[in-house]
Amino acid sequence: MPTPNPIASVDNTTSGNVLKDFQLEKDPKKKIGWAYGQKISNYIDFTTSGVTSYYWLRNQRFGLNRRWANGRIDVRAMFQDRLDMTGKLNYVNLSWKTALLVNTLMSKEVSRWMGRNEKIVVSAIDPLSIKDKKEGYEQAEFILRHKQQLQQLQQQSGVPMISQDAFVPEDKEDLELWAAHYQRTPEEILTETWTNDMFSTNGFFDSVKDKLLHDSGETGLVGIYIEMDENGYVIPEWIKAENILYSYSEYDDLRDTAWRGRVKSLKISDLRKKYGKEFGGKLTEEEIFEIAKGAKEYQMGDKIMWIYEWTVAFLRPYDEWNVDIIEFELRSLDHDPYTIVTTKKNKSTIVKNGTPNKPSDNEEYGTEKIENIYRGVFTRYSRKLLEWKLKPNMIRSSDHKSQNKAEFSYSIFMYQNFDMRNIAIPERIEEPMEMLVMIRLKMQQLIAKMRPPGAAINEDALQEIDYGLGEAGNDGVDHKRMYDQTGDIYYRGRDAEGNPIPVPIVELQNSGFLPQMQGLIAQYDFQMRVVRDELGQDPNLLSQASRPRVAEGNVQVAMQEADNSTSHMYDAYLYVMEETARKAACLFRDSVTFGAEAYRHIVKDEDMGNRAFSTKTQMLPVDAEIQVLNDMLTEAIRSSPDILMYIDTFKVQRMAREDVKLAEIYFRRCMRRMLQAKQQQEQQNQQANIQSQIQSAQSKSDGDARIAQLKGDLELRNSSVIGLLAIYQKGPMPPELQTFAQAVFQNVYFPTVADTEQQKQLISGMAQQQQNQAQQAQPQQQLATPQMQQQ
Repeated sequence: MPTPNPIASVDNTTSGNVLKDFQLEKDPKKKIGWAYGQKISNYIDFTTSGVTSYYWLRNQRFGLNRRWANGRIDVRAMFQDRLDMTGKLNYVNLSWKTALLVNTLMSKEVSRWMGRNEKIVVSAIDPLSIKDKKEGYEQAEFILRHKQQLQQLQQQSGVPMISQDAFVPEDKEDLELWAAHYQRTPEEILTETWTNDMFSTNGFFDSVKDKLLHDSGETGLVGIYIEMDENGYVIPEWIKAENILYSYSEYDDLRDTAWRGRVKSLKISDLRKKYGKEFGGKLTEEEIFEIAKGAKEYQMGDKIMWIYEWTVAFLRPYDEWNVDIIEFELRSLDHDPYTIVTTKKNKSTIVKNGTPNKPSDNEEYGTEKIENIYRGVFTRYSRKLLEWKLKPNMIRSSDHKSQNKAEFSYSIFMYQNFDMRNIAIPERIEEPMEMLVMIRLKMQQLIAKMRPPGAAINEDALQEIDYGLGEAGNDGVDHKRMYDQTGDIYYRGRDAEGNPIPVPIVELQNSGFLPQMQGLIAQYDFQMRVVRDELGQDPNLLSQASRPRVAEGNVQVAMQEADNSTSHMYDAYLYVMEETARKAACLFRDSVTFGAEAYRHIVKDEDMGNRAFSTKTQMLPVDAEIQVLNDMLTEAIRSSPDILMYIDTFKVQRMAREDVKLAEIYFRRCMRRMLQAKQQQEQQNQQANIQSQIQSAQSKSDGDARIAQLKGDLELRNSSVIGLLAIYQKGPMPPELQTFAQAVFQNVYFPTVADTEQQKQLISGMAQQQQNQAQQAQPQQQLATPQMQQQ
């Protein structure tokens, strides 16, 4: 006989008071009791089931939005009554194919969102990381202030004064740029790299991103589930919007929800491996079969019956059936009791968990408030509780400000949340889209009923046609065929009695079709303007912007309008990714710290310590932004080729792929360095010019003085020579002037007249004569020859 169901005797309470009682319960042991779990699961199942529940109505709206967005609207069922075509006999056959207007619009929006790139940026916010960054900044600032002294000491001592891996800033601006954008701890870099790799590996930057963006645009609700498995691996999962469950919240990110969960399809074989008795669970095979009755396959005509042999069977016919289960998490503020024991011998303090039954004199009791997450799993239709316990690997931050807080594994975002509902793109444009479909059906109907151009034929007038003498030869003329082929008709205007005969054939103008068609076209254009007004953008604006005659400014305006109108939908994806990344960083730290081997090859537990991280989603630049920067760089190189000495173009391009603003800062900084260097060079050149001018002026002044001195010496010499020559002409040289005359002739006169050999001979003779006169001391002796006097 099978064992009784352990939850069969539990009262299936569906009142909301069960959550209130659970939160007020102070005994943690009672909270993890099976009875509480069953009551809470019954309450959640009651609130999520039924055709009048919030979730049923929400999913009906989501389903309609999905059908509009994917071109699956049943046009016949929706518009047959409006066209009065519900009878069995219809006189016009219309095409009831779904219009793909919403599908085209959604595809354009999602494609445009997919063209954006993003990455997760991780920042350490724990005191140890902040201290490390502060010390690194102070060290770089010290190096900046004492760079020359450190270099001199290094040259004198031969001992490195600056570490090889230390950052050496060039100026204060370079230091601030490094501190703002580049100063990172190794743990930050490793955690950021791991987070982005984890998301990329699981498709959250490509295929899963497309799913999330479609959820955001079509339903307005996005969700991600993240957990750490028993091996320490962190695994994120996308949750379809229709399967997300939550309690009431006033916030877009649902931060104040009491519980969150999801509906999940699970195979019976997988359910048995996780909860069956043969694998350590609580469910017997008969209970598993009762759960399998909730599968869609069981609703077929060939319903199977339970047989006892399936208990020991290797294969069972219902093993591959799928049943819906609900996984949920409940957050509760618990009171954690503790006991402070003061030892009697050493008076030391010991803190113990819990409280003893019999208190002692040296014991003091207290409680600490801490948030815990309880995890529950139950089948949706049979309401069998499969799991109820404190969630393992609970997400907690090591930040001391929030160390007692616990985070849900579910990250959910609903933009423009009002009373737990919002409006997505298909719902926003549903009314004009219905009118557009109706107009197109009316156009089909009008075209189908359109009458071709005809003519009014007066048979009496045809019978009165008289050809006169040619009557015999024209008896066989088919007047209608001749009119159709030639447009001509011949007839007499009066009969034999003189009475007027009307025109036999008169063309009838089909004047009703064209005005009606023009009216429908005008209505179609009007409804397209309504779509533009509802969306806040023109659906055709971006396609028109690609035409050659459209200016670049109009293209940018079109793109900006499109971004502004639907940016909150893309932001929903960014917010949920950012929250999930923060939780993933906490789980990554716990996985390393608590001894799991999954990520030991990335970082060691002693390096991670009590690190706490915050995350944000950073938008990567688009091609247009990078192109603008490249154009600026190209223009700068063309106008100032010297900039290549101050800027690394490859570095600018690498930085631009990550952050255009940072690349622009680096670009402006290099431009400033170049301008400063040019100004310094100009100042040096100007100073050199000034010194050259000063030296030139000084040289000119010295030259003028030298010339004046030389002129004076020359005049003195000339006057001396002239005076001596005058004395020679008058008579013998006085003895007191003979030495002076000899010196003047040797130093002044002889070099001047020694241009020719004759002059040299004369000078030699004069020198010999002067020597003889000096020896004989004959004042009456003539010192100059007649030739010298003549010269």
